[in-house]
Amino acid sequence: MEAIEAAKKMLKTCWEEHALAYQNEIHRLEEAEKAVQDRLEKLNAKKKEMAEAHGNVDVSDDELVEINAGGKVIIARRATLTQIKGTRLEAIFSGRWDNRLQ
Repeated sequence: MEAIEAAKKMLKTCWEEHALAYQNEIHRLEEAEKAVQDRLEKLNAKKKEMAEAHGNVDVSDDELVEINAGGKVIIARRATLTQIKGTRLEAIFSGRWDNRLQ
């Protein structure tokens, strides 16, 4: 009977240690998520600041953009050029650099 009680006590101790480790990992991940969210907010604020300083923040996706590509003029909608977020085309034609590109 003592062996069963000792096993129960050891099992309870192991379970409590595991639960504590689990809670610590959750806390660590929540802190990491908060840090990433903070960095994202700062990045978006800087992106908006750059748009206000160097471009037009009120651009329309339906706007037609003329591009001189090697002497050939190409006309495309701004939405087409910016549809894939995070690309160089999206950065250039998002409107954030309109004043610099002219």
